[in-house]
This record gives sequence, structure tokens and C-alpha cells, in this order.
Amino acid sequence: MSTTIVFSSEKGGVGKTTSAVNLAMAFAIGGYKVLLVDMDPQGSVRFSFGVKGHKELGTRQLLTDHSVPMKKLVTHDESGQGLDYIFANFDSLSQERDVLARLSSPEILKKRLDMEAGDYDFIILDSQASTGMLALNAIAASDLVVLPLQCESLAVKSLKRYLVAFKEIQLKHNPDLRIAGILLTMYDRNLEVHRRICRQLYDTLHDSVFKTIIPDCKEIPEASALGQSVITYRLNSIGATAYIRLSKEILDRFKLRPGMAAS
Repeated sequence: MSTTIVFSSEKGGVGKTTSAVNLAMAFAIGGYKVLLVDMDPQGSVRFSFGVKGHKELGTRQLLTDHSVPMKKLVTHDESGQGLDYIFANFDSLSQERDVLARLSSPEILKKRLDMEAGDYDFIILDSQASTGMLALNAIAASDLVVLPLQCESLAVKSLKRYLVAFKEIQLKHNPDLRIAGILLTMYDRNLEVHRRICRQLYDTLHDSVFKTIIPDCKEIPEASALGQSVITYRLNSIGATAYIRLSKEILDRFKLRPGMAAS
């Protein structure tokens, strides 16, 4: 049985896609079979892996056309790491609006994944930075939510709003949904404001904040610019080490192993 993890935030630019991509790769190099699904119409996952050109099949069909088997929507990782992708293929605003008009329920994605994605150990969803219907489908389909957060005051305010919305989503659509943790990203220990907000979060939210912190390091944006995960780009970098540590922390925190769901 798969464990589905969504990276979700109301605020963009907090390292959501980067973290989804690198956690998926960390699980894959650890020997797990992983599916990474891009639920954001911007299609950032595709660009993170340097995939160019139009994708005829992808997230649009996953959500709206069940006559197309999911295996036809999947792109396999050429490196043989055990990582598969379903890329977003919203090529225009009209296509996005069409999908939204046809999403009659927040549970459409969950039903599709339950039927056709059981062979994966982990499904990682990169959600849209909102609480709209696309994001609701990603959240409702998940077992665990990871909340990426920059150590900045605006991001903290956005987090507070999100936590209120999360409780409503949990009650209405997925009572078993759990927050895996708040993930501090782009952390620069030389900045006093980062250190202060980091201390406040740990003092206030305790174990709700991952022990793993993703540092602000040059290798992460370099890897993205080259169409790679930081793990495959520079395995010995502090960025790659942090994401591998995060994967182990999630495995340990929720006692996850292949074939076992979050418990």
C-alpha cells in the first residue's frame, strides 16, 4: 500500500517544488519505488528535471479522463533510480479552467490513485500554492502533509492561515490526514532573523517542526537550473545531505516501510 505525501503551502517561493523533487529522489535512491505527481499548473516539476517540449498526457488526463490508464501518463526516470513522474500539462489558462470546471469533487485524485497507483511505495504530490480545487484534490488524496516554510515573517503569517484551513479540509475531506511536519527551507544561519524565527517555531510548535532544516546553499538552485535534483547533481553537498536526512526522518517518525501506510 502506498503512502502519499503532499507538499503544500498557501505561499509560493518557499521551496515547495524543490523539496518535493528532492524528497522523491531521496526515497528513490534509498530503494523505494516512487511516483512524483505535479499538481501545479505551472509545471515546475518538469522544468526541475530539464524536460522540454509539450506533454500530451499528464495531470490533466489523470484528473479528468479515466479512460486513459495511469500507466500511459507516467514518464520513467532514465537513470533507473526507481522514480516515475506524472508531469503537469496545462498549456494554457483555458485548459486549467476546463479541468477546474470538471473537478466536481476534492476526492477525484484520491480515487484514481487508490485504483491505479498501489504498486508504489511512495507517491509525492507537488501541490499548487493555494487551497483551490486542484490543491484540495492533492491534500484529500494524501496521508501526510509537509509544509515548507521560509524563516520570514510573511511566510509565518501564511502558515497560520494555512493551519486554520487545514483543520477544515481535514474535517470535511480526509479525517485521516496528518501534518508530517513543518519544513524550514532556504535557511541561512548567518541571518539573525532566520535564527530568531527558527527558535520561535521550535519553542512554539516543538515536534511539529522537522529536525531537518534545508539550508540556503548554492548547489540547490544550480541543480535546478541544470534540470537535476541536488542529490544527483552533488551528493556530498549540504543540500543533498539535508534531503536524505529528511527522508530518513519521515521514515522513522511514521514507521514507514514498503507496503506499510502511515500509522
